[in-house]
Amino acid sequence: MRNVFKYPDTNSSRAKIELLNEKFAGLKIAIVGMGGTGAYTLDLVAKTPVDEIHIFDGDLFQLHNAFRAPGATPGQKFEASEELYKVDYYRDIYSEMHTGIVAHREYITPENVVMLKHFDFIFISVDKNAVRHFITTKLVEMNLPFIDVGLGVNALDDALMGTIRVTKGSANKNDHLEHRIGKEEVADNEYATNIQIADLNSLNAALAVITWKKHVGFYQNLKKEYNLLYFINTGKLLNEDFES
Repeated sequence: MRNVFKYPDTNSSRAKIELLNEKFAGLKIAIVGMGGTGAYTLDLVAKTPVDEIHIFDGDLFQLHNAFRAPGATPGQKFEASEELYKVDYYRDIYSEMHTGIVAHREYITPENVVMLKHFDFIFISVDKNAVRHFITTKLVEMNLPFIDVGLGVNALDDALMGTIRVTKGSANKNDHLEHRIGKEEVADNEYATNIQIADLNSLNAALAVITWKKHVGFYQNLKKEYNLLYFINTGKLLNEDFES
């Protein structure tokens, strides 16, 4: 297995899971969307020995992004005159650890979605239903496995309520997607107004990465669920859409 880290992975050796890490060998991963959830997804995937992690986003990294980004962003980053793209910001940070981080200053569109056919697994973390719908539809056509994440938050009286969603698709099962990934925007989703909820972003990413690790066989996967919902106000975790 090629060494992709810039310093020894003593964590795996201490835990005696080096052989399990071989399940990640040679994998090329794409993360589409580098907002809060996408950034935490990168944080977790970058700590695995996959060969390459390609990150896609055409947005700039702005002040409000710092409040739902992993770690602490230095204030001087916002004082520089040049524009700072999200993918460049995160590439520079995680390249300190992992040698395979590749930044793409672009959104995935119908014109370039074919780029994703070169990856072994794709994480989708975008905030527009129409975009996630066309991407997942194309990935199904290309027989590529993926995870799409969603986070809906609404205000109720003086508190927030909402749901975290993790939906997997693959060649083995994709008939559930039309019921899980909508085409239309949800008008009352407070998350679209940039509420600072880094804890929900990080939980959404963690559940997605755990699902991916079950997919590659790193974690045991008994039920083989393809949809996971976490309800904030009750703490309930619901697994659905099982592979037959």
